[in-house]
Amino acid sequence: MAGTGYVHTQRRRSPDKVIDDYGLELFRNGEPGTCDPLGKAENLPNYYYLFTNVANGDKEFIIAFTHGGVGTDQGEHLMRDLAGRTLEYGQCWVTPRFEVANRYQDLTTGDFRDSLIAMPPTVADARTTENSAINPESYDNRDYRLKSSLLWDYEMIMGIYDKAETGWSPFVYKTWGVENFEIDGVLYKTYETDGCMTGYVFRKFVRNYAGQGRDEGDVDWPVIRLADVYLMYAEAVNFANLASERDYAIQLVNKVRHRGNLPALSAEKTATQEAFFEAIEQERIVELLAEGQRPFDLRRWRKIEERFCPPGDPDGYTIRDTWGNPTSGYSHSGTFFQNATNQVYERCYIFAIPESERNRNPNLTQNKPWL
Repeated sequence: MAGTGYVHTQRRRSPDKVIDDYGLELFRNGEPGTCDPLGKAENLPNYYYLFTNVANGDKEFIIAFTHGGVGTDQGEHLMRDLAGRTLEYGQCWVTPRFEVANRYQDLTTGDFRDSLIAMPPTVADARTTENSAINPESYDNRDYRLKSSLLWDYEMIMGIYDKAETGWSPFVYKTWGVENFEIDGVLYKTYETDGCMTGYVFRKFVRNYAGQGRDEGDVDWPVIRLADVYLMYAEAVNFANLASERDYAIQLVNKVRHRGNLPALSAEKTATQEAFFEAIEQERIVELLAEGQRPFDLRRWRKIEERFCPPGDPDGYTIRDTWGNPTSGYSHSGTFFQNATNQVYERCYIFAIPESERNRNPNLTQNKPWL
C-alpha cells in the first residue's frame, strides 16, 4: 500500500470518476461547430449555444441553477444584465473589459496576436488600420469563443422587442440606436445601449431569440461544468508538478481549446510549470468568461496586484475603451487600486472575522489585514 502504484491510483481516482465514470461529456462533444464570417451571425459556434436553453440539462453541466422561464416568476435576468436596449430593453449592467479581446488567439498559430490599438474613428483610416480595435478585420480568424462571447464594431445581433424579432442590428460603439445606418448598401438601426464603457458588449448568455422578455429566460446558469473540471485538474497537476499526470492534463486543456477551433498547445507552452500555468490561466479566462470564476482564480493565485497594478501605483487601473478614452466619458467608470497599499490587496485575499462571531467568542482574534 505504501508503493507508488497505490498513490498513483488514489491520485487519479477522483478526476477519473468525474471525467470518465459519470457519463459526462462536453457540449456537442466539444466540437467547435460553424462560425459565420465577420458581420454575420446566423450561424454561431457551438460555444454560443452552450449558454442558451438549447443546452439546458446537457451532460457538460455538473451543477447548474435552473430557471423557470415565462410566467413562472423564476426567470433569469441575463438579458437585462448583459444586453442593451435593442434586446427587450436590456440595461447592459455588465460589459467586458477592453483587455479581454486580446485574449482570443489566432486560429492558425494558436498563439496571441499583437495587442489591439485603441483608436477613435476620428483618426484617418482607423477602421482599416492593422490591429486597430475598431477595425473589424482585427478580429478575424480568431478563437471561435470570441464570436460567441462578444460584440465589437459591425458585429450583428438580432433585435427583439415585445418578444418578437425586429431585425438584425449592428453594434457600433457610441452610435446608439441610429436609424438608417448603412453597411454594404443595407440600412440598419444600430444597437442601442447606455451602459457600454469599453467598446464591447456581451453576446454570451444573451438570449438572441424571440418569445421571452428580459426577465423571463429559462437558461441554466452553470455553477460547475466539465470544462472547468478539466482546467481545475490540469492546474492541480501542474501545481503539484506530477510528471506522471502531465500528458493527461495537457490533453484535457487541448480538449477545451478545440471547442474554440484552436490547435493544440505547442511544446513550449507546456515545457515548464510557469509556461503551463500561463496556458491554463489563458483557457480559464476565455472559456469561463462572465461565469464568475475570474475573481476567485485571482484570489487563489494571489495575483490581483500582478494583473491590475502593483501596490502604490499612482495611476491605478483605469477602465479603457476601443477609442482610447480612459473612462469613455461615463461617470460610473473609474480608476481602481490607485495608490493601493499592500494591506488593500491582503484584504482581497483574507476576509475579516465578523464582529458578531468575535462577540460570541471573546477568544477569537482578528485576521492581520483587518487589525
